[in-house]
Amino acid sequence: MDRYGDGTRLVVELTGAVDFQVFALAGPERLVIDLSPVRWVLPDRTLTIGRDGVAQIRFGQFRPDTSRIVIDLDLPLILGSAQWLEADAVSRNPYRLILDLAPVPASAFLATVRVQPPDPAPLPRLRPLPPSLVRLIALDPGHGGRDPGAVSSGGVQEKVIVLTFARELRDVLQETGRYSVAMTRDSDRKVGLWQRVAFARNSGADVLLSIHVDRVHDRRVHGASVYTLSEEASDAETAELARFENKADIAAGIEVPEQLDPDVAAVLASMEQQGTMNCSVVLAGLLVPALGDVAPLVNRSHRMAEFRVLKAPDVPSVLIELGFLSNEQDAERLKSVNHRRALAVAILKAVDEYFLEPC
Repeated sequence: MDRYGDGTRLVVELTGAVDFQVFALAGPERLVIDLSPVRWVLPDRTLTIGRDGVAQIRFGQFRPDTSRIVIDLDLPLILGSAQWLEADAVSRNPYRLILDLAPVPASAFLATVRVQPPDPAPLPRLRPLPPSLVRLIALDPGHGGRDPGAVSSGGVQEKVIVLTFARELRDVLQETGRYSVAMTRDSDRKVGLWQRVAFARNSGADVLLSIHVDRVHDRRVHGASVYTLSEEASDAETAELARFENKADIAAGIEVPEQLDPDVAAVLASMEQQGTMNCSVVLAGLLVPALGDVAPLVNRSHRMAEFRVLKAPDVPSVLIELGFLSNEQDAERLKSVNHRRALAVAILKAVDEYFLEPC
């Protein structure tokens, strides 16, 4: 086990091919690798590590059809990627299972934890294992703390609506068993826009969904919409919305470090190179019709602007506006549990379609 980039790399050498499965457990925090049966060569079944977030590694025969490696953690780590390398007779390299572990906040680790150790029998048997069996979705309820966001004429606050919805969406996603969820905030607290971006990246999220509702002077305007990142706004209304959302740190009393500003152009260039912005557009293109099946949509329901919260260079990111608190019908719909459930199921449908052929 060695340092690798910002994380830790575990390499397991084997004399033959195996099936394997990786999952996380809490109480205490640990990562578990279940393998098809192997015969261990090392005499000691517990290796003390004491560095890079790993306390020790234990291994042995868990049951007749399953060998197990347990990584006891000092700090929260999640599986960033997994590689299976075939043996190479020329270089005399053995079969190798390579696991890269990434440090994350405790909340992100807990979002990946299984409630109980799984029975290996019903789990998919895959060789090699794809980088992630369970996709990690970062949910970002907008505003919070001193910043209420939009407020309806009846006093309904955006920060409350979006947090309630994000919790409901988290449940819908996790109920499938296909997704784990990490939330940028799970209480009424202020979180900086750059902190939200960093959270999505550090948690190893596959996508970021930033959840908002809007308010405008024209009370007739209503419906849901989806926004993606662009250096130039698609229209004047979207440019104004981006300016409003990008002032959230000021409203919340968060000091924005000046040294971040020069990084913006580099981040955008990096995103273009990696195709992240294109992937965000693909996801938005699936979200719009899915939301349109259960709710009204605004005109030109996919729009683009320079939203700071969407600037993770390696995480496809979209901002979803669920409706308008300035519109009486939208405000009433958003207070309905059934309507919010329908929106959550629609988002699940779009996310499922996205990961059928992920970018």
